[in-house]
Amino acid sequence: MTLDEGYGTHQTSFRIRKSLRELVHKPRLHKSRRPINGLPALPAHDYNKEEYAYDVLYECQRGSLAVGYSSKTLLQFDPNPWCDADMRFTPMDVENYQLPDPTWEWVSREWMIDMTGDVDEAGWQYALKFHGAVWHGNYKHFRSFVRRRRWLRLRRSQISTKKPLLVNTPTTSGNQLITESEAITDLKKCRLDRERLAVLDALIKSTLPRLQDRLLEKASELMTFFDYDESKYKFLHGLLSRKYNSYTHSFDLTDSEKNAIQSLSFNYDIQRILNTIDPSHH
Repeated sequence: MTLDEGYGTHQTSFRIRKSLRELVHKPRLHKSRRPINGLPALPAHDYNKEEYAYDVLYECQRGSLAVGYSSKTLLQFDPNPWCDADMRFTPMDVENYQLPDPTWEWVSREWMIDMTGDVDEAGWQYALKFHGAVWHGNYKHFRSFVRRRRWLRLRRSQISTKKPLLVNTPTTSGNQLITESEAITDLKKCRLDRERLAVLDALIKSTLPRLQDRLLEKASELMTFFDYDESKYKFLHGLLSRKYNSYTHSFDLTDSEKNAIQSLSFNYDIQRILNTIDPSHH
């Protein structure tokens, strides 16, 4: 609508028939702070044999007179360029997002932009700001400084009816500790990360003397057996938590522990581990 269309030359007078109190306190029912909308319905399936789930990512941008909308113009207090379903930081995007573990497979061939709800022709929603925003799908001057859009991808997992993997904790003879070759042999027999985690979890929970320290010394090498970064994180997180969660005094990580932590691919996983074993860490 142009200015001329909005205001004609012949305007009729009107009277305000409601009190000022009524106008000030009139509720704005049309505004909502809820998410865009719920996720699409999952495919019909046998819940005893299959499991389906949607992975969700939000793409965030801020507008600028110089470059238009871009993730590069986001401010320090804005969300990251890519966020999870709760608009929290995630190190992954649609190019490097990984399945939780090898038991899952993608149903959708690629990530899809969510075009449902109040969005524009490219799936974007606009708002004055990211936090506490009222989102709308049409661009409005001075009320569309930021925008976001939701990406979805469907995954599926076959629920196995086989018996769970049984892991025998390696034994020792006399006072000799488990050898490196024995541990590597067990890991090489595993086909999936969950099997490798089960083997190492059994070792972590064993009561063999100094086994925990020995595993930490070899952590970087043991982590190379895993296919997925999330599995590496779970292994190292469990090992370090078991050692340091009972500490009531300050401590220093060993060089091998520091190397293992730094070998993680994502800085987000590094921070999660450091915050777990030392909540005072920033």
